[in-house]
Amino acid sequence: MIRLLWALLLCAVCHAAWSVAWASPAIPRPRQLTVADGLPSNSINGIAEDQSGYLWIATSDGLARYDGITFRIWRAGDGLLDNYLWSVHVDARNRIWVGTSQAGLAMLDTDRRTFRHYDSHNTPGIGSDNVWSVTSTPDGAIWFGTASAGLHRLDPDGRVQRFVPRPDDARSLPSLEVSQLRTTPDGDLWIATRDGAARWNGRDFDRVPPSTFGSPVINSIGVQPDGTLWFGTPRGVGTRGRDGRFDATPFRALGEGATVLDILVRDRAGQYWFDTPQGMGIEQNGRLQNVPLFSASSQGIVRPSWTSSLEDREGGVWFGSAGNGLWYLPANWRQFALYSRQVDDPASLGNAAVHGIAPSSDGSMWLVGTGGVLDRFDPRTGAVTHVARDFSEGYIVYSVLEGRAGYVWMSYHDGLVRLDPRTGHARRWTAHDERDPVPSGSSYLAQTPDGLVWTAGQGGEVQARTAEGVRIESIVPGDLRGPPEGGTIQQIGVGPNGALWLAWSDGLSQWDYTARRFVPVPGAPSGTILSFAQEGRDRMWIARLGVLEAYRWDGDKLTRVERLDRLAGMPEVALNGLAVDPDGVVWATTVRGLLRVEPKRRVVRVYGVRDGLSNQEFPSRPVMTRDRDRILVGSPDGLVMFAPADVHPSVEPPRLLVQSVDVSRADLRTPLDASQPIVLKPGDRDLRVVARLLSFNDARNHAFRFRLRGYDADWVDVDSTGERVYSQLDPGDYTLQIVARAADNIWSPPQTLSVSVQPPWWQTWIAMTAFAGIVVAVGWWSADAYRRRLKRRHAWQLSEREREFAEQASLAKTRFLATLGHEVRTPMTGVLGMSELLLDTPLDGQQRSHVESIRRAGRHLLRLVNDALDLARIESGRLELADEPFDLRDVVDEATTLMAPLAKQKGLAFRVIVDDDAPAGMRGDASRVCQILLNLLANAIKFTERGGVELRVGALSPRGVRFEVIDTGPGLSREQQARLFRRFEQAEGARTAARYGGSGLGLAICQELSAEMGGSIELESAPGEGARFIVVLPLPHAVVPGTHDDAKALLDSRGGPLTLLLVEDDPTVAEVICGLLRAQGHRVTHVSHALAALAESATGTFDAALLDLDLPGMDGLALASHLRMQGFDRPLLAITARADADAEPQAMASGFQGFLRKPVTGAMLAALLQGVPRVEMA
Repeated sequence: MIRLLWALLLCAVCHAAWSVAWASPAIPRPRQLTVADGLPSNSINGIAEDQSGYLWIATSDGLARYDGITFRIWRAGDGLLDNYLWSVHVDARNRIWVGTSQAGLAMLDTDRRTFRHYDSHNTPGIGSDNVWSVTSTPDGAIWFGTASAGLHRLDPDGRVQRFVPRPDDARSLPSLEVSQLRTTPDGDLWIATRDGAARWNGRDFDRVPPSTFGSPVINSIGVQPDGTLWFGTPRGVGTRGRDGRFDATPFRALGEGATVLDILVRDRAGQYWFDTPQGMGIEQNGRLQNVPLFSASSQGIVRPSWTSSLEDREGGVWFGSAGNGLWYLPANWRQFALYSRQVDDPASLGNAAVHGIAPSSDGSMWLVGTGGVLDRFDPRTGAVTHVARDFSEGYIVYSVLEGRAGYVWMSYHDGLVRLDPRTGHARRWTAHDERDPVPSGSSYLAQTPDGLVWTAGQGGEVQARTAEGVRIESIVPGDLRGPPEGGTIQQIGVGPNGALWLAWSDGLSQWDYTARRFVPVPGAPSGTILSFAQEGRDRMWIARLGVLEAYRWDGDKLTRVERLDRLAGMPEVALNGLAVDPDGVVWATTVRGLLRVEPKRRVVRVYGVRDGLSNQEFPSRPVMTRDRDRILVGSPDGLVMFAPADVHPSVEPPRLLVQSVDVSRADLRTPLDASQPIVLKPGDRDLRVVARLLSFNDARNHAFRFRLRGYDADWVDVDSTGERVYSQLDPGDYTLQIVARAADNIWSPPQTLSVSVQPPWWQTWIAMTAFAGIVVAVGWWSADAYRRRLKRRHAWQLSEREREFAEQASLAKTRFLATLGHEVRTPMTGVLGMSELLLDTPLDGQQRSHVESIRRAGRHLLRLVNDALDLARIESGRLELADEPFDLRDVVDEATTLMAPLAKQKGLAFRVIVDDDAPAGMRGDASRVCQILLNLLANAIKFTERGGVELRVGALSPRGVRFEVIDTGPGLSREQQARLFRRFEQAEGARTAARYGGSGLGLAICQELSAEMGGSIELESAPGEGARFIVVLPLPHAVVPGTHDDAKALLDSRGGPLTLLLVEDDPTVAEVICGLLRAQGHRVTHVSHALAALAESATGTFDAALLDLDLPGMDGLALASHLRMQGFDRPLLAITARADADAEPQAMASGFQGFLRKPVTGAMLAALLQGVPRVEMA
């Protein structure tokens, strides 16, 4: 008997030692916002909320407006004159007032676009621009306190009245340093200064006695809704009640160790928030509890220096700090109480993470988890009793169950424990036991009405045991009595029929006691069932991935009666467990948070870390207390408990606001007034509408829908940014509707905007009418134009036919001239060559004169042919000009040498004047320049009977040469000048031709040659005053080339005699060429066709071969090829009557080294043979 008493006493002592009384039910966790979130500065000096619900923050680097998503910032350059702001206030007219450090007082008007500034420079009566505090009173006056110039009142009419301390006047302001201003609900103004507090009574100030709070320095004043005031001083906090009584130690009940530096705010729930030496504290159950402030930017717990605080219209509280940013706590932070394990606190939970929860018969709850400790938790008081530990062999305990006999069953890895909490006796089974082994791994636990305890491993093995732990059933995968191999069990529990139900990867099954096997539950869905829960006697909730379904049980089968999926707001996530509260609300645990599903309203709400939860990953199922008034959920951070009746979404629709509307106009973003109908001009694009739900509670989960009637077929979902852009809208009238929902899934009433897109001017009715008239006019004009077009077409066809005839005629003329030139050059070779040979023989004077006449006539004929050929080349665009340097004076000398004798024969004075600035060297076609001069000089000499002819040569700026040919002839009228440069035209037509001769081509060729060189020819003349031809040739300057030997010099400088082969089919031409060559001392062998030439070259030795290109049979080009093939390696020289421009390039390409056109002279032949090497005879 004595031993029994001692044993009971020992158990009582152990129980007392492991029992704790209380743990804090709910710990606030304010969320920090810093510059990383968009704040302009981490130093917050003031906070205010405007009538729309925006939060305004005065910082050390600008003014910020927060809408829950983004910050809008104003700095110097955006309207402010100073970035350092001490305070911010919203008056009754919703204007924003800010006190600055160096720029006085600034007011932002209601449209939030323009600042108005009040400072000592523009407003008489202001004593300092360092404004510490701002407030307003019901009479519309703005009050602001300065750092060193007292208190100021700004009347609505703009007048400023200043209040300062007056010596020996107890009714004046206590100090020039005004630290804070507050207005009470009844309109009283209270002032905090360095020398005490005072109240404005309408005439002067009622001072608070300096000895009231132990220190005259008042740092802050706070106002409660009931009119109670608190005063922050260096020695703590004092209050003034509604009855006017002061209390210097209002919080002495918190204990001597509780130090309150100041009151930050008192929220609508009556909760005081204190500034404490540790940072922040709250009063709970008569004790001062510290609020941990974790800073993500500092990576640890911080102790901010508080500067301001505010409770917003939703009940959320805001705290501003000097250096640690802005802190926010939503109004619903009290919904969830967290119980966690504190290593240094034995009164805390025994498990850091709770995995298993089970109700006890006495109303308490059993808890197991990572620490391997069995805790008894009292949900009414929060008391925790550590009942047992070290029973799981160091493994994590995953599930717990209290049986009907009072035993507590717990499962861990490869093990099962039955504990008697009254005696502490424990019985263990493991997966390695020979007798009654348990399933491997950890197991789910459940007890059926017959008293059997069921264990089910995730691998698929299910066991049933008696209350004593004896295994009576073992269903293993593959034995056809339970889940097959590979099946995964998700949950076990008792169904509405009292049998064990099992949710697994292929549906929902129940235990058939008769067949002793699991069979499918009739009516249950197939596929993976994640969890299930029973509501009442005949309703079952079944969870699948992203789907929650309700079924009615009629005793035999399930019938689905409700389904909630993505359309109802269900997230696509696994539901790890279900619980149904007394109101029929389904609670589900997920890795994304805690789901609240209200079937009646079909509303789904997800609660996460922004709703006061420290962690939103819940791997285990929720469990209700026996009183069904609390739900407990295991969390990686410990245990979460809440009252489902207190956790409910708001039923008030959120306030939706169109924050901004702007459009891209002329490549600039142009803001539009959202309060007025939106009118878009033609060319406007990218209409952007930004909407906001002014609710700070989980603003990132806000959702918006836009519908532009006339453009959108249905609502368009938009994320939490609330922004929609319409890139291009057709002209017309539209209606924009916007709705939004907050985190509680309550949709706001729609906001409606009228949008009108103006058409471009060409789509207006005036323009359309004008267009119709234009169409009629255009139709009439088109018909008339068609008739005129037919006429023009007929005329064009006629002109085209005439042009074709003209082109054919021109082509025929060109061909004729080319053929004529070819045919004339051959006999001309005989005429000119024979005359040259004849002149080398002894002749008397008369004979020589006759030969000279023949020679001149031949040259004139050749010149006419060359002119005609030049015109043909110009017309066909095939005239090629040389591009090589030449000596300008040589060209002038050549032309004047030829023309001077003609002038002398007519008794005319012939003068050549070359200016000093005339260029020495030019680059171009020297022969064509000479041709122009010869034609102009010849023309002048021909038509001048008396007087003289003059040639002037000068420089052209910036480059080129200018020639002037001046004569004293009869002159020309304007009509004659108009015809002068036409082809085959002369001044007086046939009369001129009959008197002076000529073809009328010379001047035309000169003009066209000048144009080809980029120049021009001008004529200045009048009847009886002679004529002046001015030739402008913009040729580039060049270095003067070496002088060329003239024909005589060339003949005189020839080398020794050559042995030449001449191939020419015309005997006269052959005789002339042979004569000219032999006269120069050369030996010439003549043959008349190609075959003879091949034979001669094969047997003879020649220094060069002169070949005519137009030979009978094989032409000269083919002959040259055969000669090269035969081994003839001496120079080949072409002599031809061809006048086309392609003749010389073809000859050179065929292997010729020289080229000469007929008729030829001795000098031309000498030049052609210049440099031909002599063959040394053996």
